[in-house]
Amino acid sequence: MSLPPAWEDSLRELDERLSHQGGRARALAPQSRAGYVRDCRRVAAWLSQRGVAAPADITPSMLEAALRDIGWAPSTQRRALTSLREWLYPYFPRGRCPASLVDAPRVERAPVPRLSQDDAAALAEHAARAIDETPPRSTARALAIRDRALIEVLYGSGLRRQEACDLVLSSLDFEHETLSVVGKGGYSRTVPMTEPCVDALRQWIEQGRPRLAAMAGLTAASRACVFLSRTGAPMDGSAVYRVVHGMLDALGRTGGPHLLRHAAATHMLEGPGGTGGAHLRVVQEFLGHASLATTERYTGVTTKAMQKTLRDAHPRG
Repeated sequence: MSLPPAWEDSLRELDERLSHQGGRARALAPQSRAGYVRDCRRVAAWLSQRGVAAPADITPSMLEAALRDIGWAPSTQRRALTSLREWLYPYFPRGRCPASLVDAPRVERAPVPRLSQDDAAALAEHAARAIDETPPRSTARALAIRDRALIEVLYGSGLRRQEACDLVLSSLDFEHETLSVVGKGGYSRTVPMTEPCVDALRQWIEQGRPRLAAMAGLTAASRACVFLSRTGAPMDGSAVYRVVHGMLDALGRTGGPHLLRHAAATHMLEGPGGTGGAHLRVVQEFLGHASLATTERYTGVTTKAMQKTLRDAHPRG
């Protein structure tokens, strides 16, 4: 939907600013940038339809009315206020940006989804068995080998879906059993691999990947990316989701790649069998969380382990 020139020019300036840096420490990823502009465009359309002439005329009460009338959920409103602050701060004196003067609604965090250690083991076994059920030297076998490696990377190294898509061959260090990941905000981290993850990736690279890479005629992308689609192109996020969702569904569970990341975090905090879990700071580094508060969400599902620690370690346990 096209808006009056004052609004369109302002949104173009926002997009240009975000493509460089905006008011943030680092440039936004393209998808995040598009989301910021989309949120602002929705609010701009609401205001324009009600006679507001330009961004500089916006007041906090106008934004409150827009957010209320658009009908966004509290979590979406919080996200939109971040976008609106980025958009409007150049038009107002320091500390007077209307988006900064609107109280963000409180959001009740949903409990972190739960996948038990037994469930995770069953998922990995299911992925391994699927390889044996395919004909040797077939595309189906190559895909099964890939899917097992994908499951092991997402669970064993706690990667985000897009981080798995962005993995390149040069990021794998089999000698030290680590992989290099570029996460949110362009931050890099080195993540350890489990032994099953190392085995699954070796099998994929040696036995499965060459067959799919040949499908694309060895393009530059297929030479670099670790995970490839049936056609030999780099896997995208939706394909990764379908693989994981399909395997979980076969076991009677629902969820996608992020469920495996949650599981990796909770199982590290619990430790094998509920004892000897990792320190929260270690898990924070493992997951690539900028804030420890984000990692602390995972402690809510380890109550039994903490109760046992209390009974074993506290003098009045």
